[in-house]
Amino acid sequence: MRITSSSLVIAFAATALCAAPAVAQETPTAPETTAAPAPAAPAEAPAAPVAAAAPATAPTPTCELHVFPTVEGKAMTTTMLSGFGIIGAVADASMNKDRNISEAEYLKEALGPRLQIEALKSIDLVANLKLQPSQIIYETPIADRNITTKAQSRLSSSTAPCYAELIITQNFYTKKAIYGRSLNNRFIFKDFRGGKTQAELVKGRGGNGLSHFPPKTTGETEVAEKELREVFAKNFEEFARGVHPAN
Repeated sequence: MRITSSSLVIAFAATALCAAPAVAQETPTAPETTAAPAPAAPAEAPAAPVAAAAPATAPTPTCELHVFPTVEGKAMTTTMLSGFGIIGAVADASMNKDRNISEAEYLKEALGPRLQIEALKSIDLVANLKLQPSQIIYETPIADRNITTKAQSRLSSSTAPCYAELIITQNFYTKKAIYGRSLNNRFIFKDFRGGKTQAELVKGRGGNGLSHFPPKTTGETEVAEKELREVFAKNFEEFARGVHPAN
């Protein structure tokens, strides 16, 4: 067979084409993915409320004031007859005997120890008596006047070096023809401060008028008894103005 030059050219070209490296196909690019947003940090829990600091407790005073109410209640009503000599006085006493007893009994009830304490708690005993800060201790009444009015030793078992006593020794209601109705009280202040074994005594009284006591009707009872306690406290304040403790 006759091989022409054109046939050789074609054959060489085909061989060269088969020997050429194949062209690499591009790998398809993966689709871009959007990154999920990072989870938000958890919100901070609200701070626990700060508890208010408890107020400091004031120390208990080292001084003591012991208060002794009274069980006493006396009453006296006088009239114009009292001014007309012995006969008038005798007639007056006879006329008012039962009335005085009933008023005295009512006074014991309406101004008994518990109500005396209630009245004294409505005012500042320590300030009125010009004392340093003191613990107030209410005691059981002592009925024996020889003890409450004369004893210079302590009436309680306390051994506190800073110590004082207030003693109510008399509740006395009077009604006079000219001056009207009044409540009078007697008090004793006993000062043992400074380590005294025998007290310095201050005795005195207070007296003020009454408008409603004793009540005329049961409807006036509350007002009358409230007035009685207020006047009792006022009488103490009157007495206390004359107390000038040495310490």
